[in-house]
Order: sequence, then C-alpha cells, then structure tokens
Amino acid sequence: MSSLIDLDIAEQPDVLARVVDGNAAALAQVEAMVGRARSVRLLAMGSSRHAAGYGSAAIAHVAGVPSAVLAAPGADAPLPPLSPDDVVIAVSQSGDTPALVHAAVEARAQRAALVAVTNAPASALEAVADLTLHCGAGPERVVAATKSVTSAMLLLRAAAGPLAPTAAEQLRAAVASAIALDCGAMAAGPAPSFVVCGGLTGGWVADEIALKFAEVAGVVVAADSVIEFLHGPVAAPGAVLALVGPDDPNVPALVRRHDVTLVDPPRPGNSSLDAIVDVVVGQRLAVAWTRALDRDPDASRGLDKVTRSR
Repeated sequence: MSSLIDLDIAEQPDVLARVVDGNAAALAQVEAMVGRARSVRLLAMGSSRHAAGYGSAAIAHVAGVPSAVLAAPGADAPLPPLSPDDVVIAVSQSGDTPALVHAAVEARAQRAALVAVTNAPASALEAVADLTLHCGAGPERVVAATKSVTSAMLLLRAAAGPLAPTAAEQLRAAVASAIALDCGAMAAGPAPSFVVCGGLTGGWVADEIALKFAEVAGVVVAADSVIEFLHGPVAAPGAVLALVGPDDPNVPALVRRHDVTLVDPPRPGNSSLDAIVDVVVGQRLAVAWTRALDRDPDASRGLDKVTRSR
C-alpha cells in the first residue's frame, strides 16, 4: 500500500524533468554570477545542507570557483567576512527558517550577492535575495523532505555550468528506474548501522540517506563516503548499506565483510548527476526498512518544516 511519502518520492521524475527549463532565465544569471565570483558560500540546514554540499562540489569542479558549505547558521556560527566579489547561495525548502533568513540578511549587509534556492514561493528568504531559483516540487506531503531535495540538487548543478540537452530526460529515466527498484527485497534483516556512498559527493549523499533513516524509520545510521569508511569505521561491527557502482575500485575491500548490502543505482549517463539518483534510492530504502520494522513512514516523530533553532 502506498503511503504519502511514496507519493512524494514518485513525483520526482516529473519534477526533475521540468525544473531546469522552469528556471532558465534565473539560472543563466546565477551561472554568470558564479562564474565571476571570488568564492561561493552555501548556507543551509538539514536536508538542504546536504543538497548544498553536492552543489558546492559541483561549483568547484564544474565552474572552477572556490566553494564551501558554511556551518549551519545560529548564534554560535557567525558568517565569515564577505565582499561584493562573493556569492552566497542560501538553500531552504521552506524559505522561512529564522536562523537561515537572519544569516542571509547578514550576508546582504556585507554586500555579497545572495541567491535563494527554495521550494516555497514568496518566502522570507526570497524577499531578501537578489535572485531566486524555485524548486517547483509542490508541497511535501510528509515533513521528511524528498522531492524538494533532489530538485534543489539539480538546480545547484545547473548553476555550476550548462547541462547537455539530453541530461534532464536521462536523469528522469534513471530516477524512474530507481523508484521501480524492489527495495523491499533489499530490506531483509537488521537495519544498517552504516550507509556509505561512492563518488565525489559520496559523503554528502550518505549523510542525506542516513538522515532519511532517522526521520522516516527512526533508525540511527552512521554515514560516510566509501573512502572514509574504509579508513576507520570499517573496523566497527554492524551491517553496511553501500551505494556504489560495480566499477568502484573500493568494492573488493567492502565485500570482504560478510554484512554488506551492495546497491548499484541506475545511472543517468552524466556522472555529475549520479548523486541525485543515489539520494532517490536512499529515500526508497529508508521507506522499505521502515516498513520492515513495522513502522509508519508518514509519521513526523516531532519533525517540523521550519526549524526554530537558536
């Protein structure tokens, strides 16, 4: 039986297929801003911060512009010195989280260019930004974010540099294949203690999947890139969920353990978009393990879209 989160996850192929064209004019301006920036700093919290981590890597490697994700904003996390030569990209699904909006206002006060990436039209964040990229994912039926995360990721990748004309359709097909995977069959046995992912942004992707296990299944999972996992945590006991392709050179080291579930996600034909598909697979696996544990994947467990942090 489909849950509300299944419906959100299932909408992702169509959301991703239209979001770049839907933001074409703003993306052209943001790409130009990024290309001439001294540096790009990204501000975000929660799932949006993981999307920002992916975007930061894309900006550094595709645009060749120094880029970094700032600490989640709050009283103990002041902004670094900024200038008109810097671009700040604030990513927020709701666009109304007070600490994030306050940090965005502070960035504008330092005369940095400010770009908002949000799923909420006419939000407080959009009101202070120079330009806004709209995720266009529609309302999330469940608090644990899914479609707005992958939409934000794709917008950040497009802001780093042009995508091939066929990229959106290839991504759509790969995400549709990810949604069609039999994740229930993979969710046999105990929930994983570790989730590890390959690729340039494997750490950020693993963090997002681990967050979904916490938010949806109520299961705490440690997250790492494959490289970092093999550098130390591999010595700890516990089942491992690994999203890596069969050509990853670290697979032999992973499978020396008997408790590794290897998942080879579908690929969209553009390595810079692989992480988006991996996130979708992770969402589905989190839901599958939730059901295997006889829990409700739609339960909020105290989550709120707008974080009232200090």
